[in-house]
Formats: sequence, C-alpha cells, structure tokens
Amino acid sequence: MINDIFLIDDDRLVNFLNQEIIKDAYPEKKVRSFENASEAIEILKQIVVKPSESLPQLILLDINMPVMDGWEFLDAFIQLPQNIIDNCKVVMHTSSIDPRDIEKAKSFSAVTDFITKPLNVQSLSKIFGSY
Repeated sequence: MINDIFLIDDDRLVNFLNQEIIKDAYPEKKVRSFENASEAIEILKQIVVKPSESLPQLILLDINMPVMDGWEFLDAFIQLPQNIIDNCKVVMHTSSIDPRDIEKAKSFSAVTDFITKPLNVQSLSKIFGSY
C-alpha cells in the first residue's frame, strides 16, 4: 500500500499542483515534494541510517532538472540498500515523450511506470491500482 509519496520536480508549481491533486483524491497520503533530486536522495540516505523516518513507497520523478536530473537520481537510488529499492517504486513523471527516454526508464528495474505530465486522477488510480 502506498502511504508516503515523494514528488521530485524542479518546477515548484508542478509540485504544488501534483500535491493538491493527490491530497484531493487521496487525503490520507503523506506527500513530500523536492525541487532538487539530490535533496531527496539525501533524505533516503538518512532513512537508511535512521529508520524512524518513513520511507516513501512511491516516487514521482521528473527527468529534466538542474543540479541532479532524473537519470542521475536513479543512478544514486540504485546504490541504496536493496530493502529501500524493493519497497520504494519510481514512476517517471515527465513532459518527455521521447521513445529513448521511455526505453532508458525501462532499463531501471526500480522504475515501474512512465507517465506524461500533467498528473491526473486517472493516472494516479492506475499507479495505485498496480500496487
């Protein structure tokens, strides 16, 4: 079951809108947003050391971001302990419709889906239904 969600997108407005969509449809979910993917990785590393923090079961990840893009995030994510990777699924949530991005996303076993922006209740239902 998905209780905790990380939104990782460098666009503050996208994060805000996604958070509102999730809260409206699923008010019981805990949502944390990050405009910098490296901050999200640091939080995940802290959870490894301090398990009292709640692990997100779902990460909605943008591809094109400054500082650390989605691919760099995934490279760092797969270096985390296996129990984190196994219990935290990543969905690429991007404006890209480039088939190369879709194929590259499929090369990461942690990536369970690839959806295009904007987020909506139907895509959320699909994501939550697959868990």
